[in-house]
Amino acid sequence: MILAFFPFHLTAQQKNIPSQRDFDINAEVFLKSLNGGIHTGFKPYLERDINQAYGGDICGVYRYNIPMMIVSHDFNKGADTSYTNIYTNKYDSAYTPSKSWLHRKIKTENLFIVKDTSDKFILTIDPLFNFEFGKDLEDSSGEKLYKNTRGILVRGDIGSQFSFESSFLENQATFVQYIDDYIIGTDTLFPNDINYQYRVIPGQGRSKTFKLNGYDYGFASGYVSYSPGEHFNFQLGHGKHFVGDGYRSLLLSDNAFNYPYLRITTSFGRLQYTNLYTVFMNLTDGGVTTPPFTERLFQKKAASFQFLSLNLHKSVQLGFFQGLIWQASDARNEMRLDASYFNPLIFVSAVQYGLDGAHNVVLGSTLKIKIANTLSLYGQYLADDLSKDGRGSLHNKTGFQAGLKYFDLFTIKNLHLQLEYNQVRPYTYAHKKTSQNYSHYNQPLAHPAGTNFREAAAILNYRIGDFFSEIRYVSRQAGRDSAGAHFGGNIFSSDNTAFYGYNSTVNDQNQGLRLNVSYLDLRLGYLVNPVTNLNLVLGASLRTASLAGAENQSAFIYVGFRTSLANYYYDF
Repeated sequence: MILAFFPFHLTAQQKNIPSQRDFDINAEVFLKSLNGGIHTGFKPYLERDINQAYGGDICGVYRYNIPMMIVSHDFNKGADTSYTNIYTNKYDSAYTPSKSWLHRKIKTENLFIVKDTSDKFILTIDPLFNFEFGKDLEDSSGEKLYKNTRGILVRGDIGSQFSFESSFLENQATFVQYIDDYIIGTDTLFPNDINYQYRVIPGQGRSKTFKLNGYDYGFASGYVSYSPGEHFNFQLGHGKHFVGDGYRSLLLSDNAFNYPYLRITTSFGRLQYTNLYTVFMNLTDGGVTTPPFTERLFQKKAASFQFLSLNLHKSVQLGFFQGLIWQASDARNEMRLDASYFNPLIFVSAVQYGLDGAHNVVLGSTLKIKIANTLSLYGQYLADDLSKDGRGSLHNKTGFQAGLKYFDLFTIKNLHLQLEYNQVRPYTYAHKKTSQNYSHYNQPLAHPAGTNFREAAAILNYRIGDFFSEIRYVSRQAGRDSAGAHFGGNIFSSDNTAFYGYNSTVNDQNQGLRLNVSYLDLRLGYLVNPVTNLNLVLGASLRTASLAGAENQSAFIYVGFRTSLANYYYDF
């Protein structure tokens, strides 16, 4: 409340920039962040932070909408170019649009724009949808697969300090067999694999059956964002977050479903500090008797996260992370939180409770280094628990990430390459009490594969004008549990049931049943309108999985007309 009266000057609105990576702004934010301007370790970005780094309102098509692709930076010349020519305020009284109303609505503007004459209130409304049709060529049944999504997105600004956003999506869909197995909770091909117990649409929550093989599900997201000054931002909402600079995050990712949160961001030049307070759900009975014909209550668990980002040098950005999963609710579905839950200081909880205590504490760090104007290295380190008695991986719950981003590869403008390696040891993210594991809505909060794996990923993007393409390849080797033996491949199993016979040495990465997965996704598309990432896309996803001598393959081809504002991961 005191901060609200500070006479700080603000230059931009307080909305988030959606984290959808197909049309993200990494190629632009990359150079600015490593010159000390933008902290990239915590997403979604604040629109005002991007604007301030560039010294103007270039992030949105003039504050009234938010395209995901900023005009490309000329890395070879090492200077920002052409922003004022491309980003001209379409709503200034002196500006006369050169295109028709219909052309602007389809190609460059929000569908509905409501604003007052002083620009102190601005409201935009846009439809959201995903009409996708496809077929798995490896499925002998010939089932036609589809996604039918309809929704609405409302964004707004009130003055320069307050912004808000709300969206809702209603969906009906059918999926290829391996995703069906993931949702249903059983695997017909790999019956010995006990990890399939998710019972949710990946990243999109619970569903009910629709017709013969389909699913019906809906979900909402939104937030209110308030900045009393240029150094502080407060958000209260329902959504997702991502820590790190990679395709994956081993600390906190947008893999799981939306959740309620309070986010406090403090920025002072080379330092940015984020506090995130959330409420997660275990899809188990909350303990309270549910009245007939009403939705049952699920078990709640609170969590808090701190992330400190430091620009040590114009070419080096370092981050420190702490995550804490509080004890889950009791038999009356009540969470008993004490004041220490709200402690905003990083690492204090780790000292107070330890890494192997009653609460599930995760520590980590991130690093990004600029090698050249178009090349950067990045990585993460994760520590969930560290061995004290030499018993091997049960008490060495660690992981790491190493990656590379190369923009304008071979000096070809807008050809971008990303290479990444991820590794997490057995039993990481799990806990003695299964209700305390590092999950939400039956999905891992970090990597989609959970734990006990090695993974390599390569992503190649190319864009020319409004046309875009991507090749993504993921290869993963994981150790999975089997009936009667907990080898450390399932974060939903208790540490108390760990199979000590495999923990006699430190060379136990990927122990258990060996699962090999390769995933190749190819897509070509045309960006229609950057305001909601409205695009046409044609693609193919090829997946091969083998476990204990059995093999599963899918060859999914698809075509879609969609708005793309969120990340969904099907390459598990």
